Amino acid sequence: MNDFNYKKLGLNSELLASALDSAKRNGNEYRKYLPFLLRGRTSKTKKFTPLEKLALVLYALPSTYENYKQKGIPDEIFFSTFSDIKIWCDNAYEQYGTAGLVNVRWLAKHLSMRIFRLGRLQFEFSRFAILPHARFKNVISCPYRLGEKCIALHIPQGEKLDSDACLRSFASANAFFAEYYPDYKYRCYNVITWLLDPELEQVLSKDRNIVKFGKTFTLLGRVPDNDMNERRIFGYKKDRANYSPKNALQRYILDRINKGKPLYSYNGFVSKDVFDR
Repeated sequence: MNDFNYKKLGLNSELLASALDSAKRNGNEYRKYLPFLLRGRTSKTKKFTPLEKLALVLYALPSTYENYKQKGIPDEIFFSTFSDIKIWCDNAYEQYGTAGLVNVRWLAKHLSMRIFRLGRLQFEFSRFAILPHARFKNVISCPYRLGEKCIALHIPQGEKLDSDACLRSFASANAFFAEYYPDYKYRCYNVITWLLDPELEQVLSKDRNIVKFGKTFTLLGRVPDNDMNERRIFGYKKDRANYSPKNALQRYILDRINKGKPLYSYNGFVSKDVFDR
């Protein structure tokens, strides 16, 4: 642990120092959980406090870093991928007022090298899925089989959804998996997010990044996901009565909420071949 550059994670210095102190003092105990974390398993970590969970993740980081080096994956990708630690620590503080990590299960995907951040977007080894209660005719003509290998797409918070940056991420993903995981054969990217809402094209101008992003995908289905989507748009621990929409998007979402309409998460796909052109 001593040789690993934890400062590159961008964590608050006091939080980082406290977590590293915990990792140092409890190293013998944390070592028992290392094989589970490196396989993406976290059920045995539920007993730990948020600060201890952060310490566990930091304790495991050098092992994952060595696995990156063995595959020849650049440091830039490693530290970009693990910038998620700061994001989820910030979320834990905003949502619960606690210092450390609450969502270890998500970070375990990073530790087990199942998810990578390549530019603006994150990409995860996955299986093709269609949300229940699909309502789009595109399901009938979908060229992909349920359960076949694919790459799931995630959109990290904290940055604009610049359409050119997203296109570069997809191109980078094609190159990344071809170079470092050539035996992993997949045909498409699969995503579940509120950002694919087709009504946004009627609310926002067509040249907005969110609209361009949504039109990249073929829609399959949708499910109500009010709590998650509301928090993503208006933030954590905010009283709904005090929502103050700052733009057309938030006004549209608040209008749906006030009318009792669900906020949907949408399921969509795009062929990987689109980004080889």
